[in-house]
Amino acid sequence: MVRYNETKPKFLGLKDTIAETVKLFEDNFKAEPINDWQGNEDFNNFTMGVIRDITLKFSPGFYANDLNQLALVCGADIPWADDHFQERISGTPTNPGDTYKNWPYHSNLDNSNYKDEKFSHTYQERFWPKMAGNENIPPGFTVDPNHGIRYQYGDLNDLISQLEDKILTRQAYLPIWFPEDTGAKGRRVPCTLGYYFYIKPEDLSIHLIYTIRSCDLYRHFRNDIYLTTRLLIHIYDILKTSHPNLQLGTVKMDIYNLHRFSNDKYMFDKKEKKIKLWQNNLIE
Repeated sequence: MVRYNETKPKFLGLKDTIAETVKLFEDNFKAEPINDWQGNEDFNNFTMGVIRDITLKFSPGFYANDLNQLALVCGADIPWADDHFQERISGTPTNPGDTYKNWPYHSNLDNSNYKDEKFSHTYQERFWPKMAGNENIPPGFTVDPNHGIRYQYGDLNDLISQLEDKILTRQAYLPIWFPEDTGAKGRRVPCTLGYYFYIKPEDLSIHLIYTIRSCDLYRHFRNDIYLTTRLLIHIYDILKTSHPNLQLGTVKMDIYNLHRFSNDKYMFDKKEKKIKLWQNNLIE
């Protein structure tokens, strides 16, 4: 399903949902000036095409047992996306981690300062925030887990435990956007807001609503769909042990701002043609 600008939803398979979203972008985007990008004012003279408030919904069940086919349908950047997914679910809140070095769109890897610095955040820090920022504690020393106003921080394991204990909970939300991001004042902050998981009691199917405030069509859109779908399948596989009748439901992706830099269009078109060629040759 794709819905944009209050149009009647179109119910499509995953491959066609992605293709329809790209077409909607090309048919509807407006060119806008950029004041800054990820807190960086070096992009002041750039423009980007933008559409706002678009929703995708699809069922990934066909690909649950064939992740290679899922990657192909999504057009994900493999092997980077697989490696980064494992980094996200590793249980270790690394910063910067390792997989950023192999991201296919880098322009900073020849910058020695970039290699040495910590990022403002990483997804593995947000998946596993209890000990984030404390990864360099000397041997023999201990620190308390990070704490909110009243409660200890939760992580991906807490979310899974919550679903295992109360399968119909309405509280299974994994936030990526933290209160500190609202106070960051122009710094680089997460594009993802969070992941909400819920189970429908009528057929015991698990569903995911993924909310993202800002998504780069060229660099991130296809990878975001793949990584999000992998997360749902990952949690589904774990929960099947305690709830063997569980079914795999849908992914709903709400994008507030879908954009592409104007000077990325040539490379974007080239990438899309390559993906279509792969898909036509390999998807039966």
